[in-house]
Amino acid sequence: MRVFLFSLFVLSSVPVFSQVNEIDSLSQIITACVPLDGDSCQTVISEIIKSAENSSNQLLHPHILIYAGNAYKDSGDFEKAEQLLIEARTISESLGANDLQANSIYQLGLVAFNKGDYQQAISCFVSSAKIWEELGDKAALAQVYIHASTVFFNTNELKKAKHYDTLVKEIAEDLDDDYLRMEVMASTALYSMTEGINYYLKNEQDTSNLQKSKDTLDFYFKKSEVEYYEGLDFAKKLGSQIDELSMLNNLIALTLNMENHEKALELAKETEILSEVIGDIDQIIQSKVNMGSAYRKLGKLDIAVKYGEESLALANENGLERKEYVAQRALYKIFKLQESYSKANVLLEEILAYELRIGNAERNKAIAEIDAQYQLVKKEKKIIELGITNAKTERQRNTITIGALFLLIVAFLTFLFLKARRERNDKIEFTEALIFAQEEERKRIARDLHDGVGQSLLLIKKQMASTTEASVENKKMISDTLEEVRTISRNLHPFQLDKFGLTTSINNVIENVERLTELFISKEIINIDAFILKKNQIHVFRVIQEGLNNIIKHAEATAAKVTIVEKGNELVIEIVDNGKGYDHGSALIKSKSLGLRTMQERVSSMGGRLKTEQNVPSGTALTFTIPKTS
Repeated sequence: MRVFLFSLFVLSSVPVFSQVNEIDSLSQIITACVPLDGDSCQTVISEIIKSAENSSNQLLHPHILIYAGNAYKDSGDFEKAEQLLIEARTISESLGANDLQANSIYQLGLVAFNKGDYQQAISCFVSSAKIWEELGDKAALAQVYIHASTVFFNTNELKKAKHYDTLVKEIAEDLDDDYLRMEVMASTALYSMTEGINYYLKNEQDTSNLQKSKDTLDFYFKKSEVEYYEGLDFAKKLGSQIDELSMLNNLIALTLNMENHEKALELAKETEILSEVIGDIDQIIQSKVNMGSAYRKLGKLDIAVKYGEESLALANENGLERKEYVAQRALYKIFKLQESYSKANVLLEEILAYELRIGNAERNKAIAEIDAQYQLVKKEKKIIELGITNAKTERQRNTITIGALFLLIVAFLTFLFLKARRERNDKIEFTEALIFAQEEERKRIARDLHDGVGQSLLLIKKQMASTTEASVENKKMISDTLEEVRTISRNLHPFQLDKFGLTTSINNVIENVERLTELFISKEIINIDAFILKKNQIHVFRVIQEGLNNIIKHAEATAAKVTIVEKGNELVIEIVDNGKGYDHGSALIKSKSLGLRTMQERVSSMGGRLKTEQNVPSGTALTFTIPKTS
């Protein structure tokens, strides 16, 4: 610490000091101080910033703020980093230092990216890219494009991610930059692997072309492997151990997907050593996750658990939420294979909570809108400039016409609104009556089967049991028939609903699904019997039953969660799975099955709302909200 203070004293005492050396020296002290604990280091950094603020060189202050913000970002103190970088942006803008302004905005984007706020990250990247494009700084522009590509990959928008990679590749060739070539190669390899997996998952149900799907997947995987090794060669050529480690980690994921588990373990051991040498905590955690995954694939579960728990503990200690999530997912898979369901369930709760917290479809939409705005900004600028002159004349000429049209539009929209409301009310009444009639008919058929045919078969069985001529085959056939009739009766109308109530019936359905399938289901259900009218309870039961059936039939999920909570005057029921999902926007329109449509009608008849959306990173979240009746 005395060395740092002495350095600060020397820097403030020398009357003539070159700008570059001054900035480099101060930034080195900041970089050394930030990771250390204690008030002394904070005091040193504060004094450095104050010294820069009082310097005759006005640009020194924003320079030092950016260095300090970047150092705090790397140490995980995002709040302090944002505070310093916002100050740097404001000062740079006031001084007209466009390059420093762009850099501070870019660093703010990196902070948002590390926090998982992709919308804010893209907004910052777009703003900084506009400035650097005007300044003609292609190297800085390439860095922005690289991170923009990563954001769009994380939001599963591969076309946009590849577009930004193409821009980086063009800059790399223009500048003859091997580092940028390595970055592009890493992204290209990742996209090849992802495209192969997506193609296979999309076509695996088509058994007639199963071999074609496997061959295509193998082609993409081999292409990705070649690209990763090319990127690894670039990293070694540049002497960048951190990039070499990153390439190796990606190769491990690819090799595991290619089912070459021994090779994956060999690479994982290499990354474990390299990550310890570098000392980067993110990479150390990832290397342990990779070791655990390789041992899990090889069936050595005890060793896999050891690495999984070590990676989770490290992520917890360092407050790395994203890495904690990665470690939890890896450890969850191991516990399931070990049949340690209590431990797996605890992890699943935390995994689903994280996914629901960051999963927001509107956020992805906003990102796309910001990107589109950036792509069209030049064209829009020209259109606005050309339109300014004509707009005044056109506005004056059309004022009267617009007023008249406005009145006509209001009248027409009012008519359409009243008509739509009337038709909607008619539809709701008709739907409710139709569903109620169907349930009453089901109840009648179930009662007739149970009390009529069922009782008769039971009597025949008892009579045959006392008759010596009755064969074993006949008695078995009648017994099977009786059981079949009972099953039909239960399916037509759930008698447990009348006997035990709605909440108990829902719990029974969930337990039966978990018992009869490989689906792992967690639940959080309050007693809702008193909140729903008797005639509506069957609708709630059927919607939940249909939701679980859809997961079993179509989702290819391994885990699900059913939640029923009370929010004000409403009940919110949610069914979430981690399966392959589907096109939620067009599902109700295109589906040949009546399942989703019937669910929609049932919820609507209760005055509720049904919503299906993608669950991040995979699966479906089905939510329906209904009003309480008491």
